[in-house]
Amino acid sequence: MRKFCSVVCAGFLMLCLTDANAQINPATLLSATSVAATNTNFYYARPNDLTIIVDVVGFVQRPGRYEIATSIDLINLISLAGGPMPDGDLSKVIIVRMVGKGGKTTRQEMKIDLANLSMVKQEDLQLTPGDLVLVDRTSWSTFRDAFGVVLPVVTMTIAIAQILIVSNR
Repeated sequence: MRKFCSVVCAGFLMLCLTDANAQINPATLLSATSVAATNTNFYYARPNDLTIIVDVVGFVQRPGRYEIATSIDLINLISLAGGPMPDGDLSKVIIVRMVGKGGKTTRQEMKIDLANLSMVKQEDLQLTPGDLVLVDRTSWSTFRDAFGVVLPVVTMTIAIAQILIVSNR
């Protein structure tokens, strides 16, 4: 009985900790959103405007694929996406862009701190076709979510340990 309870507790703990430590991986998001279909969730352009298609993911109110006028920059795009969620952190915005040079395509990540706009260059706010914009979560929300998973696991482990102690008497 003791070995069974230990195995169950260890498995449950590993499952919970794996979920608590899950983080957004821009590389997998890029491959997941860069499909051949160009269906857009949102369209923001005037008739006859040149448009580009970009993806907004992470902690924004309305993530999705956006077809926007070329005049729309990063700040306006995040505003169109409803702004950051309460757990979204504008100091942790990442633009993932595929850059082709000499027939070779490479993935480029630009980290932009929109919370400190005076330090951001204007050209860093410009978007190009196929960009993936990721608004990451705050460090506090990551800690809070991990703590919210670990606390019940610890409580359950203590309860099982007490049951084992009582059953061995």
